[in-house]
Amino acid sequence: MNKNKKRFISFALILTFSFVLASFSAAQDLTYIPKLNFSGEYNDNILYTRDDKIDDFIFNITPGLELRYASELMDLRSFAAIRFRQYLSESDFDREDYIVNLQGRYRMTERLRLSTRLSYVEDYTLETRIIDFTDPPIEDVPIDEAPVDEVEMIERGIERFLSERKQYNAFLSMNHRLTPLSNLNISYRYLKTDYDLEQNTDYDSHNVNLAYMRRLSGQKDQIGTRLGYRQRTSDVSDTDSYEIGLIWNHIFTETVSIYSDLGFRYTEQTFKDTRSDRDNWNATANIRLRKRGETGVVDVGLRQNIQTASTGETVNVSRLYWFARQALTERVQFELSGDFYITREDADSFFDSDSASFDIVPGLRYLLTENHSVRLAYNYTIDYDRTLDTDRDKQRNRVWIMFDFGFPGKL
Repeated sequence: MNKNKKRFISFALILTFSFVLASFSAAQDLTYIPKLNFSGEYNDNILYTRDDKIDDFIFNITPGLELRYASELMDLRSFAAIRFRQYLSESDFDREDYIVNLQGRYRMTERLRLSTRLSYVEDYTLETRIIDFTDPPIEDVPIDEAPVDEVEMIERGIERFLSERKQYNAFLSMNHRLTPLSNLNISYRYLKTDYDLEQNTDYDSHNVNLAYMRRLSGQKDQIGTRLGYRQRTSDVSDTDSYEIGLIWNHIFTETVSIYSDLGFRYTEQTFKDTRSDRDNWNATANIRLRKRGETGVVDVGLRQNIQTASTGETVNVSRLYWFARQALTERVQFELSGDFYITREDADSFFDSDSASFDIVPGLRYLLTENHSVRLAYNYTIDYDRTLDTDRDKQRNRVWIMFDFGFPGKL
């Protein structure tokens, strides 16, 4: 059985699981949404290199299928898509990308809730900044629950070379309401990243968190504490990290809220070469400001913690990110998203950066119908690497037009 057939079978099994699970409930409410996406893109640096840049026009066709099942106890969503990517001149880079995502929430009792997510993505590094219907929707996290896994925040690693990449993600969270004012959340996430290029290094990571939250009498604030453990393994090193954080969750108004998790971590890194092992202390941060209105949404956040680079090294990463959508008219929406990364390979350095990356995506979306839209967007990316003697920065410009079509139905 060839590789493509195995992938198609995997997609079919995940989607079929959604149908089968839904059939167990008499109060069945299953929505299926076949989707189709067409896009044309101009990229002035398709390999994202510092010199010898290659530009090209790229065409994408992406069929997909989303399933949603909802009942009083369960909310389940699954999505699978294949993106066929064709280059006008550089046809050697033609390929297919694969996306599978299954996520769900289940209320076991009045006090106990489970959340889970399974995903598989096969794509190429340095190319995933285009936002389209394959991205998971931005979801609000209830004030009385600890944050669940945020797929858009899953570490992409620090990729230095264009390479095929496979990412496997599994997440499970249990939230137990101890009293009307307090709850306990336990979560586990496994992430595995495999690279096709030999210059990159595959890695695995395990992340366990235990958080206790208590709502104050004013009903607008939650405070709590979190204990965390991270284990990362690559061919270069093994890393163990222990974390403690203080959490504050506050609702300013009906539309504006903030979540903050500030703390410290202690990390032990064991190298698999001749380098000496090392340990260090550093700060951690996860701050997210959200605004939800009738005509727009805004998310701004800051994250500071360790990641595993595609070289296999453990690095400190500070990331500022933002996403905004504002309706200009009944049919026209303006969108703005982006990231700013600072990466430090010296674990004891907080301000001194080895590299920095800036990425911004403004765009306009026109709603043809409720389920059909056309989007025009631009992406500018620049990366600055201080470890190089010359040609420290590399830049890329991308412009694309994208057509999204959805065809919802009920079973």
